[in-house]
Amino acid sequence: MEILKSPLIFSKKSAITIGLFDGVHLGHRKLIEHLFEYSAKRHLTPVVYTFTNHPVKENRRKFITTLEERLYLLEKIGVEYVYLTNLDKNFMQMLPEEFVKRELVERLNTHLVIVGKNFRFGFKKSGDISTLMELGNYFNFDVIAEDEINLKGKSISSSLIHDLIKEGLVESANEFLGHTYFMQGIINKGKGVGRHLGFPTANLTYENGNKLLPKNGVYITIGNYNGMLLKGVTNVGFNPTFEDKKRIKIESHFLDVNYDFYGKFLRLYFIKRLRDEIKFEKVQDLRNQVMSDIEETRSFFLKNPIEKIPLI
Repeated sequence: MEILKSPLIFSKKSAITIGLFDGVHLGHRKLIEHLFEYSAKRHLTPVVYTFTNHPVKENRRKFITTLEERLYLLEKIGVEYVYLTNLDKNFMQMLPEEFVKRELVERLNTHLVIVGKNFRFGFKKSGDISTLMELGNYFNFDVIAEDEINLKGKSISSSLIHDLIKEGLVESANEFLGHTYFMQGIINKGKGVGRHLGFPTANLTYENGNKLLPKNGVYITIGNYNGMLLKGVTNVGFNPTFEDKKRIKIESHFLDVNYDFYGKFLRLYFIKRLRDEIKFEKVQDLRNQVMSDIEETRSFFLKNPIEKIPLI
């Protein structure tokens, strides 16, 4: 996948879809599938136009995917060109006409735009799909407005999925995503509490403060380490038994492996929530509960072979 960064000029005749694509969920994927289809019919080059940041949304909520995770997912679904733009103050003050002329016409040689029917753009969202169609007529490009995608009677949206993950409902979130919610980062050294208990853990470092974490608790997870899939039990939280409340930790115990993960990159997929995080009065009670979590995880993977679980 080739990443093009504004203000680069793209000379090929292009078909564009525009959005933040947080989570790259089923609705986004359907939109991009249609982008591929129409591009092939019209002999255009499909381009996903997205943003490195989003100051307005960042003030309201955290993101399902970091920029790196979004780009990873877009590449996995077959996107060949991504055009990246920074949403700075000057960009956000552009009128709809300025945006279309500069970004779509002059920089991207756009011949077709495919977006959702609720698409808004320009200063204070002053442009809508009708505005885009009018500008398309003026600048000689076509516009296709797509309907929202529904699942189980609900419109698929990043906001819906965000709320599900925030409440720990990762199984439902994964259905709307069309893939498994994940986070990725480098494994760092913790305090060795897990090893002391007899369950060594890999502590995932998440550096992006805008990354959405699932609700504190214990989850069945899958770790992807250099293409190797690992069965895991992951605690998200503060280790209340040891009263360590400085920062939420992502600590995973992987079953039947004895690797040194320190300093290594890991992608961690959240499959199912097991329970809330609990403060135990005795360390032995915590050890017993972790053993129970591990047995429940083993049982889950016996019924659901790891290689058959759709990650992406």
